[in-house]
Amino acid sequence: MTRVWFLPLLMLLLACREEQPSVNAQWGSPEYIATEFFHALYIENNLEKAKRLSTPKYADLMESYGSVRQVERTLINLSFDSVEIRVNRSGGNLREQYEDQADIELLLTGQHNGKKVDEMRVVEMIQQNGNWVVQSVKIDKFSSSAR
Repeated sequence: MTRVWFLPLLMLLLACREEQPSVNAQWGSPEYIATEFFHALYIENNLEKAKRLSTPKYADLMESYGSVRQVERTLINLSFDSVEIRVNRSGGNLREQYEDQADIELLLTGQHNGKKVDEMRVVEMIQQNGNWVVQSVKIDKFSSSAR
């Protein structure tokens, strides 16, 4: 008898939980935070979360754009209808890291206006108060989306 209400309750709890990014990196690492940052913008549509994962200066810059869509289009120069975010694990170096600075390459694959889009962005990370935060996002000048 008690199992009758347990299954619907379990399904309800699973349906209501916030979607978490599947990150193939250690929690708290620069790779993890960089992926969380892009997940906040492109999947969760959550500018406040992205700002919390950034330096105060970069957070202020994002705030000046006013919306997630404007940050995506103008600051990061990349729009998606749907996207998959992965750490670039090809090549020898996963990241360039020097003490409290790291550059993380992220691969973004998705759809925009019915077309497949494959892009890469380098996320400049710094360590502040023992936590990694996004300092800026570099746009590849040879990218198909760079203007």
